[in-house]
Amino acid sequence: MKSIQEKITLLTTIAILIVAGIVGGTSIFTLSQAGDFYSAQILNLTCQTEANAIDRSLLDTEEAVNILADYAVERLFSVEKLANDDAYRDSYTVQLTNLFANIAENVPGTVSYYVRYNPEIMPGDSGLFYRRDDLEADFYYEQPADISAYESDDMEHVGWWYVPVHNGEPTWMDPYYNALVDKKLISYIVPLYENGVLFGIAGMDIDFRDMENRVEAIKCYDTGYACLANEEGAVFYNPNFDAGVTMDEMDMTGILSFESESNGVEPLSYTLSGLHKMLAYKTLSNDMRLVITAPTSEIMYMSNRLMKRIIVSTIIVLLMFFFLTILVSRRITDPLKRLAHVAREINDGKLEVTFPKETKDEVGDLTHAMEKMVHHLKHHIDDLNSLAYHDSLTGVKNKTAYDDAASKLDMQEGEKEYGIVVFDANNLKKINDTYGHERGNIYLQNACRLTCRIFKGSPVFRIGGDEFVVILQGDDYDNCYKLLRDFDVEAERHNLETENEWEKINIAKGMVKYDPETDSNVESVFKRADARMYVAKQKMKLAEMG
Repeated sequence: MKSIQEKITLLTTIAILIVAGIVGGTSIFTLSQAGDFYSAQILNLTCQTEANAIDRSLLDTEEAVNILADYAVERLFSVEKLANDDAYRDSYTVQLTNLFANIAENVPGTVSYYVRYNPEIMPGDSGLFYRRDDLEADFYYEQPADISAYESDDMEHVGWWYVPVHNGEPTWMDPYYNALVDKKLISYIVPLYENGVLFGIAGMDIDFRDMENRVEAIKCYDTGYACLANEEGAVFYNPNFDAGVTMDEMDMTGILSFESESNGVEPLSYTLSGLHKMLAYKTLSNDMRLVITAPTSEIMYMSNRLMKRIIVSTIIVLLMFFFLTILVSRRITDPLKRLAHVAREINDGKLEVTFPKETKDEVGDLTHAMEKMVHHLKHHIDDLNSLAYHDSLTGVKNKTAYDDAASKLDMQEGEKEYGIVVFDANNLKKINDTYGHERGNIYLQNACRLTCRIFKGSPVFRIGGDEFVVILQGDDYDNCYKLLRDFDVEAERHNLETENEWEKINIAKGMVKYDPETDSNVESVFKRADARMYVAKQKMKLAEMG
């Protein structure tokens, strides 16, 4: 154990050596390893972030139309009855209208939604069509146009019918002008088949001008901007070029390719009108490329700024060590003052305290003893909290813990990225009544174990007798759709290996992501997820009845 005098002498001697090491080493290492590289990565990070934001809207549209399409196929009695029975067709259309109206209200950016029947076997104007003039207005019904009145190559009037029907699969339409509504749109359309027979389509339209505004608002560096293009680089939207302009028609040099999913780790370099620039791009869900570009001089400006900061830091460090010897004596008494302050905070009930760094002397021994005391106190308090916030049957967090987590999310400021998955264990009452509550408990525990195993990066809560909630976060949020598929696969595998009904996993679920434009709090997100869970539950009941 060194004496106080030895510490003062040693610290004064080492100070000059530290200055030389920090100034020289930091300058060389930081400039050579970090400067240019990290400046350029801002393009990639901005592009990834903005693409994810746009994709959330596109994926919501896909999910909404897919839900309606699945419902339309499941509820159809037969294509023949739909084509030949006017009363049945009207009743069936009303069912689709009611569901689609509820879904469309929760999908931001939608300006119209529709279900149209095959004009080859039904009247050309049959189906439903709702639109609104702007995103703040309400949807209103409009008589569907007669598809049979137009030629199949009339893209402005009926391209939305013939393109997805020709593809025979769900289709994202490239931006196109729709003469029927006098707007430029992007559309997601799903052909509807029953036993291989096409009986219609279901689709949603997004006002492309709204997407242009979102892209136009993206800023990167001083004069950087964002644009939209196809896989060949032809322009969908660019603040400096008209739609349809190709790279060959621009005053551009350099080798650019947009065929991959993204540009990879390094931004792509090119020259436009004599100005050297760099770009990053990311493929969106509808196969458009979001491109962000900026002049290289602006991107590398960060490296020069870093150099200035290092010079200033070096001067500050030298000044700090100039006064270091004078301040050494205070280092002897400051730890004791901080320990006294920590002791007062502990006495007031605050356990999240910051101790001074331990030293190899008497002050260090005292600090260590106090840290151990606080550690034991926290351990006992954590045990009490665990009992209060966990469900005794399943071991996951309970309704109280969920309410606390929801409150914290609502109070969180800034950007929020989370989702809610609502699970409902089907037939719990039947199992309890038929096999007893002990086996009903086994049924719930199996469901909970699978939920925790799949969503291992997110908290799981049991908020009711047969209801669980997962708050998606981190990697689980980013990979939520894959995890939902994994859940279904694992549940099916488990059920194939299990004979007893109470050991099987039979769960309805609904998932939504927080959208700041539509959700005011966690409760709003929960209600949307609960509604989707209810739709899924009804489907499962219908499947069991079938």
